[in-house]
Amino acid sequence: MKIQLLWKGLSGNMKSALNKDFIRDIKNSKGRFISILLIVALGVAFFSGIKDAPLVMKKTSDSYYDDYNLMDIRITSTLGLTDNDVDEIKKIEKVDGIKGTYAIEAISTYKDKDSVVQIQSINLDDYKQNNKNYINRLKVVKGRLPRNSGECVIEKSKYQFLGYPIGSKIKIESGVDDDIENSLKKKEYTVVGYVNTPYYLSHEKGNASIGGGRIQGAMMILDSDFNLDVYTDIYLTVKGAKNLDTYSEKYQNLIDSVTEDIDKIKENQIETRYNQVISEAKKELDKGEKEYNENKEKAENEIKDAQTKIDNSKLKLQNSKLQLDSQKSKTQSEIINSKKQIQSAKSQLEYGKQQYQNSLKEFQTQKKNAEAGFIQAESKIKQLQSQQYQLQQQSSELNSLLNNQNLTQEQKYYYQNQLESINQNLSQLTSSISYAKNELENQKQALKQAENKLNQTKQTLDTNEAKIKQSEITLQNSEKSANIQISQAEQEIKNGQAEIEQAQKTLDEKKKDTESQLSEAKKKLEDSKAQIKNIERPTWYVLDRDSHRSFVEYEGCANSIDALAKIFPVFFFAVAALVCLTTMTRMVDEQRINIGTLKALGYTVFDIAKKYILYAFTASIAGSVLGLLIGFSVFPIVIFYSYGMMYTLPNMQVAIDIVLAIGITIVAVLITTLSAYIACKKELMEEPSALMRPKAPKNGKRILLERVDFIWKRLSFISKVTLRNIFRYKKRFFMTVLGIAGCTALLVTGFGIKDSIQMIVSGQYGEILKYDMQVSLTNKLTDKEIENIDKELDKTQNIKSYEFFVYENGEVRTKKGNEEVNIVIPDNLDKLNKFIHLRERVSHKKINLDNDGLVLSEKAARVIGASVGDTIKLKNSDDITVEARVSAITENYISHYAYMTKDYYNKLFNNIPQNNKVLGILNSTSSKQEDKLSEEIINVDGISGVTFNTISKQTFSNTIKNLNYVVLVMIVSAGSLAFVVLYNLTNVNISERIREIATIKVLGFYDGETAAYIYRENIILTIVGMIVGLVLGKFLHQYIMITVEIKSMMFGRIISLKSYIIAAILTILLSLIVNIVMYYKLKNVKMVESLKSID
Repeated sequence: MKIQLLWKGLSGNMKSALNKDFIRDIKNSKGRFISILLIVALGVAFFSGIKDAPLVMKKTSDSYYDDYNLMDIRITSTLGLTDNDVDEIKKIEKVDGIKGTYAIEAISTYKDKDSVVQIQSINLDDYKQNNKNYINRLKVVKGRLPRNSGECVIEKSKYQFLGYPIGSKIKIESGVDDDIENSLKKKEYTVVGYVNTPYYLSHEKGNASIGGGRIQGAMMILDSDFNLDVYTDIYLTVKGAKNLDTYSEKYQNLIDSVTEDIDKIKENQIETRYNQVISEAKKELDKGEKEYNENKEKAENEIKDAQTKIDNSKLKLQNSKLQLDSQKSKTQSEIINSKKQIQSAKSQLEYGKQQYQNSLKEFQTQKKNAEAGFIQAESKIKQLQSQQYQLQQQSSELNSLLNNQNLTQEQKYYYQNQLESINQNLSQLTSSISYAKNELENQKQALKQAENKLNQTKQTLDTNEAKIKQSEITLQNSEKSANIQISQAEQEIKNGQAEIEQAQKTLDEKKKDTESQLSEAKKKLEDSKAQIKNIERPTWYVLDRDSHRSFVEYEGCANSIDALAKIFPVFFFAVAALVCLTTMTRMVDEQRINIGTLKALGYTVFDIAKKYILYAFTASIAGSVLGLLIGFSVFPIVIFYSYGMMYTLPNMQVAIDIVLAIGITIVAVLITTLSAYIACKKELMEEPSALMRPKAPKNGKRILLERVDFIWKRLSFISKVTLRNIFRYKKRFFMTVLGIAGCTALLVTGFGIKDSIQMIVSGQYGEILKYDMQVSLTNKLTDKEIENIDKELDKTQNIKSYEFFVYENGEVRTKKGNEEVNIVIPDNLDKLNKFIHLRERVSHKKINLDNDGLVLSEKAARVIGASVGDTIKLKNSDDITVEARVSAITENYISHYAYMTKDYYNKLFNNIPQNNKVLGILNSTSSKQEDKLSEEIINVDGISGVTFNTISKQTFSNTIKNLNYVVLVMIVSAGSLAFVVLYNLTNVNISERIREIATIKVLGFYDGETAAYIYRENIILTIVGMIVGLVLGKFLHQYIMITVEIKSMMFGRIISLKSYIIAAILTILLSLIVNIVMYYKLKNVKMVESLKSID
């Protein structure tokens, strides 16, 4: 009993001593303990952080989907969906919320800039009630939701959303020949707010069949503003789905069960809808036939009436011609007669003038003679008057004398006789005077009458002459007027003839147009009949979240990070495990004598091993805790918000995976403890006596280089010692080289990932796609319209060169997979390389497009598993599928393309596609110049949109800038690991050779020479490890790039020389820093203390 108690007491004291020794080891080897702790912390932090980041991304997005009721299932149909479909689906037991909605693609215009938008409907009642049928809910970021017709909200993405100001008015067009009013009730909408929705996480909205072929934004309007008879989509949510992780298998199984239930009823709904469409089509056909017959009868009557009117007009015109000819003849006859009369009047006038002149001459002679006689007569009258006067005087005197009373009778008698005689004479004289005056007056009167007669004759002649002149003028005017009237009549007849001919021509054209229209209408009716016969049963597409672009894209990003966690951290851990093994091996070697002493004192193998295992366990536990703290905080935040710059998401939700934390801690502990166990296992198997003796040095032997005399003889003594030390201790050599190589490989991979992402921009938009501008054309342009566009583009100064292309959405498919592609067809094959450079990725060999097949982009080819010479399925935008040969595979990083010639397209689809794009190279790509150019050409008829690669470059540059944060974390982590590894390996190296270092110090080596002795080996090992790491990093980088690629993008495979150089410099720099730190340890090596340990 006493022996047992004594033994228990002894055992307790032994364990206590062993524990103290364990604590003493930690204190005495803080650098080694901390290095193991840091290596484990880095490995755990990196692994847990990279592994936890996808969980955070998925948890945050899943919560966002649940909070805003993202659809679980979306149903579309080729013939639309009805309320009956909604009612039938609603009857399915697991269906929770359901809503029929409308969605169309359209062209929005604001300030002469066009954008392709997806317009979706909002039900105001569902929003107000916030019920379960309010699916894909909207979060108002700014402004408000639409309340009235003609209002809209814009979906606000992180990049490239439609930044129309609130209050602005935007015009909506269909982008095709159909009027937008067939789909919407209004053509203009007012922006009243910005919204977010889980339906759109990123700015990428998918492809479009109009405009530039890519949806550039989304807007929402009231469902009452849609003018559609059927729903375009039905969204529904599933009961219990919100309680499950949307990325889990349970969620998918639940959704699949509802999908199966929908599949059970869809055949009946398809049949109902098919019959409905056929019935409506037949009604429309009957209506069309009735309209055709009515229009035909109406057109024939109109043509008949018009022809009758033309015939009547012809008859009237003929009568007018006859009347005009009669009138012309009559007028000419009257004019001739009038001319004759005037000529006769002129002759008579001349004769009268001659008679007048003769009479005038005779009158003038008579007048002259008469005037002479008048003078004589007047003179004679004057004489008679003088005599009369005298007689009157005498008579007066006699009367005076007779009145004298004193006269005698005789005197009176005498005077009376004298008076009588005088009175008698006076009477005779008076009579003579009177006669003479009368005669003179008669002669004057006769002369005057003759003169008046002559004047009258003259006046008559003048009047006649004036009349003749007036008659001539009147005749001339009449003739002129008649000619004018005749000309007018002739012109009217001519115009009438022209009008009749034009009317006949118009009628003939109308006949032709009517016949053409009737023929076209008849053809349409026949086509409609054929279409009714060819109407296929509608296809229902029951799609879950895995078919939704934003969901899949973001899930792909999370899975890419998760895929990275399967590679990068594993490599990280491998390096860490290697270093831990080296460290623990060295620790055991250092304590070889101590182990032998403990065994000699009676300690069991388990107790001794437990000391080292516990040492590693303590370091790994502490490192794991520190690593988990860093990993669950720093990495998810950096990665989430880096991707958050591209995706519209709420604030990050922390997701700590306890299983992951425990699992990674267990792995870290196992790695370090197993390393410790492996390191001490061999030593513990030896006898205590053997362990208590120093380990025999490694047998010296010639290295391979010593056998090459012409090199070995030229080496200095120090160089020979260095090379012997390096190659003699192969384990140390390989451990150091692999440790450094691993760290260098991680650095190369980090920088390589950055290069690969950067190449997306520089390679895609600098070397492959050389154009700067893409102009979208409207559908079905005529040759004249294309010619006009060509002229207008040629006028612009900023366009250096341009060329027409065909862009069409399509799909390539094999048994291994399928992928959507853009089919690109150049109009001028010779100019293709100027705008798009097709080349092989590795060799950069130019690829020529020919009529022997299509050229497929590399990522698309890899997705569907196609190689050069393979035959694949190709579907065009008309859903026609043909078999096509892959003639070459071209380098491409963004999106997927299939390039071919027009002849090959025609050969495949029996159709020559019309140009719908113009690619241009600009003289200046400044924002100001691009805006100016856009304003110049956007209003050209036939141009529906203008986009510039500058925006795409900026977008991807921003994306790359965000991803660079993730890459930076990787590089910093790799650099930190490299430093710890180099420090640890160098520390182990020095610790292993402490006696050797003390010995060469005793031999007289200065501190600098001693350091150079060690550093020389370190530098060589670092360079070798660096070279191996550069090669290893290339393969690791390529593997990671293939693993983490997202669907619509291919990362570059080439690491730039700059990245290799930086990784190499960092490795060397870290090595130099470690050497500087180790210099003080070398300097502090005490020769006496070191030599004391030699037995």
